[in-house]
Formats: sequence, C-alpha cells, structure tokens
Amino acid sequence: MQPVQAEHRNTRVLAHAALCAAGSAALTLLSFACFLLGFNFATTAFALLIVIVLLSLLDSLVSSVIFSAVAVGGLAFLFIDPIYSFAVGGLEDIVTLATFLITSLTIVGLVRRLHSLEREQLAAAARDITAQKKAHAELERSELRYRQLFSRMPIALRQLDASRLVVLFRKLRAEGVEDLGSYFDSHPDFLQTCMEALTFQEANERAVQMFGGGYAGRSMADTWRERPDTFRRAMESRFRGETNFEEETRMVTWDDRVVDVLFTTARVGPINDLELSLVGTIDISQRVRAQERLQQVQAEFAHAARVSVLGELTASIAHEVNQPLAAIATNAAAGLRWLNRPNPDLAEVRSVIENMAADVKRAASIVARIQGMATRKAPERVLLSLDDVIREALLFLRHEIESRAVAIAHHPDPAAPRLHGDRTQLQQVIVNLAINAMQAMTQAGSENRRIVISTVTLDTDTLCCSVEDSGPGIGAEHVGRLFESFFTTKESGMGMGLPICRSIVEAHGGRINADGKGASGGARFWFTLPISGSADLA
Repeated sequence: MQPVQAEHRNTRVLAHAALCAAGSAALTLLSFACFLLGFNFATTAFALLIVIVLLSLLDSLVSSVIFSAVAVGGLAFLFIDPIYSFAVGGLEDIVTLATFLITSLTIVGLVRRLHSLEREQLAAAARDITAQKKAHAELERSELRYRQLFSRMPIALRQLDASRLVVLFRKLRAEGVEDLGSYFDSHPDFLQTCMEALTFQEANERAVQMFGGGYAGRSMADTWRERPDTFRRAMESRFRGETNFEEETRMVTWDDRVVDVLFTTARVGPINDLELSLVGTIDISQRVRAQERLQQVQAEFAHAARVSVLGELTASIAHEVNQPLAAIATNAAAGLRWLNRPNPDLAEVRSVIENMAADVKRAASIVARIQGMATRKAPERVLLSLDDVIREALLFLRHEIESRAVAIAHHPDPAAPRLHGDRTQLQQVIVNLAINAMQAMTQAGSENRRIVISTVTLDTDTLCCSVEDSGPGIGAEHVGRLFESFFTTKESGMGMGLPICRSIVEAHGGRINADGKGASGGARFWFTLPISGSADLA
C-alpha cells in the first residue's frame, strides 16, 4: 500500500504545481491584457479578483495565496508608478496593494467556506435521509448565492466603429474649432450627430447579456438617452486627444432598461486617428449588491483604491501654475510690441524679459512643490522649520481656500527651533488636516468658516502644532475612533487621511490627537514633534 500511497501523493503534488503555474500565467496574461486595453487600476484589480476566486475553487488555500501574490505583483509592475518595476515606495500605493491582497484572501476564504459548507450538507444528506430535504434546500440557496456573487461582477466589452466620427472631428479642426465644448454650446444638434456617427461592431457575451443582442450597426443614440451629458464629456475627451475616459453614469439597454454603470472607454489607434473604441461597462448596482454579500471588506477596498491627496488639489494646482504662465504670456506680448515699434525700446524689452525670467522661476518653484508632494522617494530627514512647512502647505491649498470661502489664520512661533523631519510628509499632515476641516465646515453648511493653525514650543524638547476649525465639531462617540483605518464621519469620506497622518507623526517620534470641541466650538487636531538635539545639527 505504501508505494501506491506515495504514487498518489506525487501525483497530487505535480497537479498542484501545474495548477499554480497555469493560474499564475493566466493572471499575468490578464494583467498585461488589461494594461494594453487601457484599463485603470481599479478595473484591472476587479478582473484579477474574479479570476483568483475562480482558481481558488480548484485547489488549496496555499495556491490561492500564491495567485493573490502574483496579482499584486502584476498590479505593482504595470499600474503603480514607476511602471515596469516592482518598486513601490508610496504609502498610498502600499496601502492600496495591501488592501487588495487582504480583500482577495478574505473573499477566497468566504467562497471556500461556502463550498465546504455545501460538502458538509451533502455528507449529512447521505447519513440522514430525514434531513435530506432540508440540506438540499440549503444547498440550493447556497448555490444561488454563489452564482449571484459572480453574475454581479460583470465586465461588458463592446467595440465601436468611430470612422465617421473621426471624419466629423477632422472637419471641425479644419474649420478652426479648438474647443468642442463651446462648439456644442453653439450647435446643440451636433451632439446627436456624434451619437449617430458611432456604431457598434462587436460585443462579448457579457455585453450581450447586459444590453441584448442585435447590436451590430446600431448607433449610440438610444444608449445615451438618459445621460447625454456623459456622452458629451466623452466626446470632448476624445476631441482633446485623450485615449481613455471613465465616468459613473446611466445607460439604456436595447430593451429600454436603464442601468447604472461605470463607463470606461479606450480608443485604439493613433492619437489623431482613433477609428476604433473599446467600451467597457460594469453594472454598479449589481456590484453594490455583491459588495453587500462580501460585507465591509469589499467596501474598504473600494475606498482605499480612491485614496489620493493630490487628486483633491487638482484645481489648486492648475490655478497656481496658470498664474505665472499668464504673466509670461502678457510679458511676451508686451515685449513684441516694444520690438515692433519704429525705434525698438531695448530697455523696455530687457525689463519684460527679466519679468518673464522671474515668472519662469516662479512656475518652476510651483512645479517643484507639486513634484515634492507627488514623489514616491524614500523619506528624507533634514533640518527644517515647521512654520515654513505650514506656509508651503497652505500654498497648495490657496485656491481651495478661496473657492470654499474659508479664512485661515497661521500663528507661528518665532522662537521655535528647527526640527529634524521629512518636509513632504509633514506637508501632507498639514494638507490632510486642513482639507478635513474645510470639508467638515462645507458639509455642515457653516457660514463663518475659519481655520486657525498654531505652533507653540511646549518645552525644550517638544513642538506642538494645532489645527482648529469653526465647524460643528466631532461627536464624543466618534473621537476615539478617528484614527482607525477606514473610519470616517464624512458623507463621502475614505477613512485613510487621519491614519496616514498618525503614521507620519509617529514615524517622526511624535503623537497626534483630537478634541471633539475646541475653543471655537469646532474640531481641534494637534500633534507634537520632538526637537531635542535638532539645534545641535544646525
């Protein structure tokens, strides 16, 4: 019997190894396919998750761990900057990948547990014929839940013929049209013309299931009946030469059903000759119901995937960069006028050129600050002034502050010594706390919106910074949980900003805390940093 048992054991080992190799190869190919199709990180992670769960049903939990690790490697290699590298330096990227890994393993465990329960029920039915009907009914319910779980994670792909649209856009450019949005405003019927110029060529099985058959040659007009505004933005994106577009919207199926979807498109071909488009749609309502079955774990993954501090500051960054660029353009025009005079005034020309050089330097400084916030390099500790860090962080927020009608007062401590820290990380703490305060006041509808940022030297070893707002404050029942991952009191919060702040402050040897009600009635966040020995390093 022993040789037979050994032979069976060797066969199982070989089968396990073969499945691991085949599954890893499949996940790798899927990652590259999604990358080549222009899918974003979230969509690719969603597709990989489905494949991992399917593969988990074929083998042990060990192979599922291997598949999850391979998927994380593919995401890091292709979708995390720098691409084509496994280097992951940013905290946000690490959190995103870690959350995906935890989510994958949790879902695999739930599915395997479900199938284990089904096998136990079948064994109970074999032992006790009296319980057979009950076990069979439970098995049917379990199977139904299992099928619904996967049927509600669809990715429908359709290919569009955009050749007629390309001709229309070429004609517009030949007529000198540069802004399609303005053209739509003055020619509202042109939007319908664009819809009719796009026709469906092919669709995968899931797309046929979602929208129905008989799609070949049909235009986009009926599909966008509910949300033509989304189609307009997609057309403006195409006219600008962008190869990808994504938005949550509503679409109409061929049998007149209206579904909420995540709409994504990738235009295949040269940037100015995009005659083919790949359109992907995911039924959001179905995904939400599937997430409810996976409870909070899936929701946490969706939140973590959207974490981006700089994303909230896009308008501020654009505003900051546009100011010196506008000044450069003005000075350039003035210089040309001075040169075009019958007797060119070289002194004036020199003056405007000097002004342009100063504006270029200012623009470069702005870009350098943005690059500093976006970089994924390793933390770099230097001697710095915390109040200087606060001033630099407020520059990022200037446009955000103005647009939200918030008054910010910064009370520095002139006698505060410099401390040893990473400038970018400390800026991120200030930015996160200030954004949280502004969002809380906006959400509460506060009319008198004020933020006070103060620094004070507590003693020879400790520097304290506080951020206090005039908003509604924080309930006592929430104060103790503010720094927990994924906990939030905001309507659209992600629950990651404050935990990141805590990690940064604690990595600097300090601590962070919050008061639900400060002196102004709003929330007050404060953190301390050690300054012992910093003066010796100056």
